[in-house]
Formats: sequence, C-alpha cells, structure tokens
Amino acid sequence: MMQKLILLTFFSLFIFSCTEKEKTYEELEAEVLCDVLPEIAKYELNQSQNNFLPPPLEMDSLKFSKEEIQQLNKKRDEDWMTFKLELKQNIEIAIKKTDQFKKYKYVVIDTLLSVNKPTTEEFKYEYDSLPERKLSVNEFEKSNLNVVLVSYSDTFEGGVRNDEHLPLSGLSRVLIHKNGKAFFQCNKMYYHYNVFCNFSQKQKKWKIEKIIKE
Repeated sequence: MMQKLILLTFFSLFIFSCTEKEKTYEELEAEVLCDVLPEIAKYELNQSQNNFLPPPLEMDSLKFSKEEIQQLNKKRDEDWMTFKLELKQNIEIAIKKTDQFKKYKYVVIDTLLSVNKPTTEEFKYEYDSLPERKLSVNEFEKSNLNVVLVSYSDTFEGGVRNDEHLPLSGLSRVLIHKNGKAFFQCNKMYYHYNVFCNFSQKQKKWKIEKIIKE
C-alpha cells in the first residue's frame, strides 16, 4: 500500500511538472511579435523597391542642345536601370537573411504604443484597448531577427535618425483573441500599417493574415 501511495505521489508530481506554465499576456504578446517580425521585415523590404523614383528628365533646352539632352537622358536611364538592378539584388540578399537566425538587424522603439481595436472588427479581443508598455530585449530572444531596442530620443537624435536605410519601427501593443487572432500596428516615420494575424495550428506559430497600409 505504501509503495502504491509513493508511486501515485510521484506520478502526480511528474504530471504537474510536465504541465506547461500558463503564459502571461505580455509573454503571448511577445510571442506574436517574435513570430511575425520576419514577415514584417520582408514586407518592408519589398515595399522599399517602390519608394525610389527615377530622377526627372533633363528638359533645359537653354543650357543643352537637343542632342545633349538625348545623351543625358540616355545616361540617366542607364544609371537608373543599374541602380534598380543593384537594389533588387541587395533586397533579395536581405530577405534571405531574415530566414537566418539573428542575421538581419531590425530596430524597434523600446516602448509598445497604446492601441485600440479596429472599428472594422466585429468580435471582441481579450482587451479592446491597451496602454503603452516598456519592452525588454529579452522578449525577442526567440525571434529570428536580431532585434535592437532604442529609446524615443535615439530615434530623433544621432545615427538612428540619420541612417535612412535602417529598418526602424514603432510597434503597438498586440490585441489577442482566444480563437487565434491578433492585431497590432507598425508605425514608420511617415505612415503606419495595421497587421492582422492568425495562429497556425499546423506550424504552431503566428502568421500574418493581411497588412493594411494607411
């Protein structure tokens, strides 16, 4: 009888130790961001190709002859095509890095901004609004990206502001629904976009459902 009691106690302790500790809301929030930030980085890299416009045509007939203008425009077109090709190659290299653990650097403001539920959503998240909160770099340990946190002041003073190629984002809090849906905002310098996510049971991770730029 005593042996059975000991075995039962041991079995109970074993089951208890194997039970996964319930995650806090902040841990779930970080889990969403860790899973989808590589997709965000790829989205932004692909978008960056459309942000560059060719220089204007040279039309100053007082300074240049018609033949000179034609030559200048031809040179401009050739340089533009070379630039676009190099840009495409660099973006392809960067996209591949996002799939390699900690090979792609992504800078995030160290405070998650407050967020409200989108007016288009009919169902209720666990919280329909959340206040801002500070981030810890430890929350991104499992992210495929090399996430670097910077303060608000660093985004306006010094190298972060001056480096136009640095992928810098201000992220909002994440609203999570129990049925495997999540929403947050990604704020850039001159615009922001809404990110809608689903949890993939097959892949056991969060995936982006759609991105709406505003």
